[in-house]
Amino acid sequence: MTPGGVAVVGSANLDIVIASPRRPAGGETVMGSSVVETPGGKGANQALAAARIGPTAFIGQVGSDAAGDLMVAAMSAAGVDVGHVLAAGGSSGRAYITLTPDGENSIIVLPLANSELAAVRVTAALDDTQPAVVLCQLEIPPDVVEAAADWCVRRAARFVLNPSPVATVAERVLAAADPLIVNRGEAQSILGTDSEDDEDLALRLAERARSVVVTAGPDGAVVAGGANVARIPGARVRVVDTTGAGDTFAGALAGHLAAARPLTEAARLANAEAARIIQLPRAAR
Repeated sequence: MTPGGVAVVGSANLDIVIASPRRPAGGETVMGSSVVETPGGKGANQALAAARIGPTAFIGQVGSDAAGDLMVAAMSAAGVDVGHVLAAGGSSGRAYITLTPDGENSIIVLPLANSELAAVRVTAALDDTQPAVVLCQLEIPPDVVEAAADWCVRRAARFVLNPSPVATVAERVLAAADPLIVNRGEAQSILGTDSEDDEDLALRLAERARSVVVTAGPDGAVVAGGANVARIPGARVRVVDTTGAGDTFAGALAGHLAAARPLTEAARLANAEAARIIQLPRAAR
């Protein structure tokens, strides 16, 4: 990848998607109707979305197995620069997804090779690719995310953080985020509050990050920077599969930021892209 564009530092998983009439309760067995294996992982999903906008590199780690080969091939075929994906020994990450008829999902992730991604490798890869925007999530080790944030601060690149699955994040990492992309539940967890006022959540988080986007599904999103706040209207669509919608939003937003679009416009375009993909089955995206 030539300098500029987006580098996604993150996870790649093989998604095992089981269609089920409903989620089982504790101790209950439910019969599924189908199973599909497909490339996924928050990082890879975000890289695919960003690559639909502009130049994108993926920096991550897979196992030395067929799943790793499949994920790397899928990203490469979609135009993602995979020159900094390491195939380590062992197994690639897995995500086990239960998909119900309403399009909602429940997910269990096994990081496996993703948990072995090393901060020193990531810093070297960023030095080589020289992205304008770096996007991270939390399916990789915390020190890797910290190294990516530190690199952006040193190089005056834009650091975008999607702290999902939600976990404790160093304050300096939050402070570097521009924006911090969270859904309502993630915002509540970071702030330690049960407030459901998205504008309040965004403004409070903007005291700790350079800018914030709180996503709210069909209710759109709220963008905050300092004391300024803007609401992005949502779209009511027929939902087929919500898996990866948040990843698509984050990746598309990073791609639009790398193309020099203002944050509010980038969030509006990202929201439209997330609404588009949830109307489609995974194979048609």
